[in-house]
Amino acid sequence: MKKGMTLVEILVSLLILSFILAAIFTILNLQTVRSVQVQKTAILQTDAQVVLTLLKWDLGAAGLGYPMQDDAVQSQDNIGANGSDAITLRAVGLGFESANIKWSWLLAKSSTDILQVRRHPDNDMNFAIGEVLVVLDVNRKIMNPPGDIVVENTANFVFIDQWGNAIPGLLVDVDNPVGAIAGLVVIRKYGSIYNPGITLSLNANNQLMRGNDVLLENVEDLQFAYGIDSDGDGVIESWFNNVPQFATTGQKWAIRYSMVVTSRTMGGYEYPLNTINLENNPYALSTTDKMRKRAILTGIIAPANLQP
Repeated sequence: MKKGMTLVEILVSLLILSFILAAIFTILNLQTVRSVQVQKTAILQTDAQVVLTLLKWDLGAAGLGYPMQDDAVQSQDNIGANGSDAITLRAVGLGFESANIKWSWLLAKSSTDILQVRRHPDNDMNFAIGEVLVVLDVNRKIMNPPGDIVVENTANFVFIDQWGNAIPGLLVDVDNPVGAIAGLVVIRKYGSIYNPGITLSLNANNQLMRGNDVLLENVEDLQFAYGIDSDGDGVIESWFNNVPQFATTGQKWAIRYSMVVTSRTMGGYEYPLNTINLENNPYALSTTDKMRKRAILTGIIAPANLQP
């Protein structure tokens, strides 16, 4: 005689099965959460690296066509959220605004109010009527006189160099005479990026700002330090919280940039440290703060346009 399962045996089997299914669901759920966390962290780090590249472009291009004796870089120490720093860069123009920067060089010596400069194949890159130009001398300073000059007229021509080569040229009529040698750079002064400049900072929502534009979310801290080669050996050994008077020291100098980028809050994750200490800004992490992963990105760059 065949004997079936009793009700008690069925209930016990269902209970064991429910335990097994619950364990499988827990494992799958944890794996899904971890996979999402890894994906979000990877995206976060990719975005942060892109923004860091843009930040380096701005820092490296600061002072393009700007007088060495003026403050092309202005620092603000511990002024923002979490004691973050800010920096203002004048005459950048090689980042987002690169398409608006126009420059060329003098093809011939000038002693009048007509400049002979190299003409670009793309006409949008050539100087136009009404634009303000400056001429840089051999020390990358703005020639003064004439200082700012305004374009009054332009015309195409062909320049024949000393070897008989034909070079596309542009005749630029300006409002003041310019006395300059051939080969000097002529550059257009473009709007607000030249003066007052572009400020990089953090706002109260942990957003990295470039002027009025949001570059990156979830930035917990932004710090800058400024170093000088004090003994002239080519090595930066002295670091300061505020930018030194680079124009008057005659010494090589550099900017060190650092930022802390966080993930969103992750359940089940705990950051291993209780505090973050970046440059001169230590700060404690709350219980909620410790539920976020962090990437600390840093680097050093010497603005080429502002070196002695």
